[in-house]
Amino acid sequence: MNDINTLYGGRIRVRVCGILRDHHRVLLLNHRMLNEDHIFWNFPGGGLEEGEDIIRALQREFREETHLEVSVHELVYLNQHISGKLHGVELYFRVSTLNLAPELGSDPEGNILAELRWFTEEDLAQLQPGHCPPFLRNIAFQDHE
Repeated sequence: MNDINTLYGGRIRVRVCGILRDHHRVLLLNHRMLNEDHIFWNFPGGGLEEGEDIIRALQREFREETHLEVSVHELVYLNQHISGKLHGVELYFRVSTLNLAPELGSDPEGNILAELRWFTEEDLAQLQPGHCPPFLRNIAFQDHE
């Protein structure tokens, strides 16, 4: 398995992520290799490919990682992450789907996906510091109208 800095370091990477809710649950993926515990929960998504439209990229990432077809809605959060060689600009959109039965897929760049799971607000509150982005709890269940 490649080191995370080898996979994504040394360049600015634009990521698109989708916040999929089912009533009082939100869908998250556990990403290996992002910390020593190999536990890092985040919304499904990934990097844009050269010349790829943002909306189509998010739909592709959802198909690859969750086997779900999604509709992409409003942009709800913009994050910039800089750490050593890693520099990511992340766009978080609300998404919806008719099929709420996801299956763990893969990441063709280097399979760092370990688990796919629905989380309640209570589940998110139990995550240890460093096991999810610091802003995740704030945007996971924020109301949208």
